[in-house]
Formats: sequence, structure tokens, C-alpha cells
Amino acid sequence: MPTAQIPVHTDQSVRLSSHFGIPLREDTAFTNRRGIEKRGIRKRAEQALDKLQEPLRKMLEPDEAVLYIARGQMMPSGVERFFLGVHAYYLAPAMLVLTNRRLLHLFVTWNRMWKRGMRSARWGDMEEAKVKGLLCPKLQIKYRNGKKETYWRIRSDDGKKIQLLLEVLLPTAAGETSPALSMTSVCPDCRAALTPGLYECPQCRLKFKDEKTALRRALLIPGGGFFYTGHTLLGVAHSLIDLFLLFYLAISVLVALGAVQPESTASGAPQDRFAALVVVAFLAILLGLHNWITTRISRNLIRNYIPAS
Repeated sequence: MPTAQIPVHTDQSVRLSSHFGIPLREDTAFTNRRGIEKRGIRKRAEQALDKLQEPLRKMLEPDEAVLYIARGQMMPSGVERFFLGVHAYYLAPAMLVLTNRRLLHLFVTWNRMWKRGMRSARWGDMEEAKVKGLLCPKLQIKYRNGKKETYWRIRSDDGKKIQLLLEVLLPTAAGETSPALSMTSVCPDCRAALTPGLYECPQCRLKFKDEKTALRRALLIPGGGFFYTGHTLLGVAHSLIDLFLLFYLAISVLVALGAVQPESTASGAPQDRFAALVVVAFLAILLGLHNWITTRISRNLIRNYIPAS
């Protein structure tokens, strides 16, 4: 089991201190991969500690200290990134906190305030973990239960430091695992491990937003799935897309039924109903595909356990 005093940089002595009441290794949290302290890294770490002190005080165990803090969030699938476009960068922002025992995944707002969502995985739960890429590094993790996750939006210098810590921590912690053998969602009030598919804490009965409600809202309300998960900007953007598609679908249906006179083509000949039916089919497929992808994304967000209040 890696202790809070585990050596990381061979030319640096261990400097364990307390910031906002949180045990912190200054020789790793404020330094780059080579162990050189950088003002920018220190500033980002201290700002993150200030905003995340509540969950970290709750989560940290005896002889557990923060080694490094970095921005990073779960990477959506290729299909989700294609449909979301640039919006994918604003999906479930988070902070990654590396301690001598675990990787903590804390969900935050755009200004890095904690959203009362957290996940945790012990280093021993990871069969393999590595950072790939230089300019746009990604943390790729394979857990012992077979699940895989990728974290992106990591700074280049953070990626190098995370890789160094992984090389130090993983071999030392190989025998220390959790029952889940993977990343586990944790109740923000009592720290109990949450059961997949059960949107109520088994210990303190805190209720979380659920998949059925997310599905109903995503299907019945334009942008409803994103509004329900707290992603207001994404909800507004996708509600406009839904309304646009619904409007032109309704017009095309009326044209196909003969209730509305079709527009003339460029040559002056009126469009026939068959062309309108083709447009109806195309718009229906596009709308259905859009709703499917937003429903899928909303479901994945719900599975990160969002407190109902």
C-alpha cells in the first residue's frame, strides 16, 4: 500500500503539509514532471483545493494525501462526439485528484465548484493505466473487472506528471483493490459506495436523478434530457435543433397530405407529394437519430449519480 510518504522525485525530499485542512504533498502537487516547482501549477492547485475542500475532507482516509490535481473529464464515445461537436467539450467537467491510494473523480461546474458528484478507484483496481498523446493527452484506464475509461481535456504538463505518478503508484498498489475492481460512484453525504442502477444511497437514503425520468424528458421535451442533468446551455442548443426539425417535419407532412400547397421548384413546376414524403422520411429519421443520441448522453450523465436536490 503506497503511504503518504511514498518517494516520487529522487532529488526531492518529501514535503507533507496541510492546505485548508487537507493533507498535501507539496513536492508533487506544486511541481512538474522533473520535480521543479512552477508558479502556474501551484496557483491552479491552491485554487482547486480551495473550491474542493469540502469533498476532499469527506473522502480522504487516514494516511492519505493529495499528490496532484488536474483538470480532466470522461471522454464521450465517437458517435456522441460527432453529434455534439464542440459541445462535447462542455459535457460533465471534472477535476482529477491523485492521492497515494486512489484516483478521485470530482464533478464540477464551469468555474470549478463541486457539484456534489464523485467517483473513486483505488490504484490496485487498475489493470493498466497510461497517458497517451503530447499536445492533447488522454488518460486511458483498463480496470480489473474489464471496464475501460478514457479521460481527456488534460493539460499537456499535467499529462506528463500524471504518467510519472502512475509509474510510481501502480506497481506499489497492485494488491490493494476494492470490491468493485473499477471506478465506483460515491454518495456525497455519507461516502457509501453507490449501487449501479439504484438511484438512492443504500446507507443514508439520499436520492439521485434517475434514468426513467431522464428518458421521459428527453423524448417529450426538446432538450429535456440535458436540462434534467443540469446542462442548461446544451439543453437550449439542442431544444432549438429539435424545434427546427419538428417545424419542418410538420410542414412537410401537411404538404404530403395535400393540406398545404407545395412550393414551386426553380423551373416553376409545383413539387409533388412524393418529394414531400421523401422529405418527411428524411426529417423523421434525422429527428429520431438526434433524440436517440441525446437520450443516450443523458443516460450516461445520470449514471454518474446527480443528487436530486
